[in-house]
Amino acid sequence: VEIVNHRWMRGIPQMRQFVDTRVFNNVSTDGFQVANKLWEDTISIPRVDLERDQWGVYAPMASKLGQTAKLHRDELGFGKLSEALSNTAITAYDGVAFYGNHNVKRKVSFNNKATGGGSALSETSLITGIQELRKRRDSNGQLLAASTSRPLLIVPPALEFTAMKLANLSFIVSTQPGTGASSASSQAAASENILKGSFDVEVSPYLSTDTEWHLTLVDNLFKPIIFQVEQEVEFYGPEKFPTRWTEQDQFCMGVRALYNVAVGLPEMTYGATGA
Repeated sequence: VEIVNHRWMRGIPQMRQFVDTRVFNNVSTDGFQVANKLWEDTISIPRVDLERDQWGVYAPMASKLGQTAKLHRDELGFGKLSEALSNTAITAYDGVAFYGNHNVKRKVSFNNKATGGGSALSETSLITGIQELRKRRDSNGQLLAASTSRPLLIVPPALEFTAMKLANLSFIVSTQPGTGASSASSQAAASENILKGSFDVEVSPYLSTDTEWHLTLVDNLFKPIIFQVEQEVEFYGPEKFPTRWTEQDQFCMGVRALYNVAVGLPEMTYGATGA
């Protein structure tokens, strides 16, 4: 099984005036290793049942295998992000809990977890998260170009419409009709939503809780989650299972892949348990 070393530039300075010679920035020896895992999904059907299948009940199974394999990446990726939020044993390259207080080379400090371990998703908490991401720097103290990146808010299905309101509505009403306030007073209390159009939303059923949310930067060179692929998903038909076909009279098919997921750079995310 392939084990890959993941390294990055310890610090990439800004443009400098050329005086006499170039300054070469060495690739950092800091980083971590990710070992790939072997994955498979296989089904077997009695041959006589397949031959008697007049309604095509078994036919969609091949498509289902492919669909399940495709969704497995999301399950691992979002699942790892969620696990890191609740489990301090999931550590980043610096040996510190992925979501927590980091001190990069004792030069740059930041906390990528909401104060107190949780903050409900709201206009205020989301603004705090965006501001935190904008301030992220590398170990040389240089900005990570976060100001030019569009944040991605990852939420569970339970927070989908809360997130969509913050992303799309022009005004936010703090007191909703039906809570004892008239429609007119509710509209008068509405405030302009300054977050409109400033971030994207991804809804994932693979997050562990109904209250957590993650604000990430995913269009950078560096990512909060690493998906490492050694072998893409392959489909295996019954010809790959001759013993089952000839000796056990079974029709078999399956998929196989070699990959793994791991946390990437904590600088690229800000999370909250929301509880």
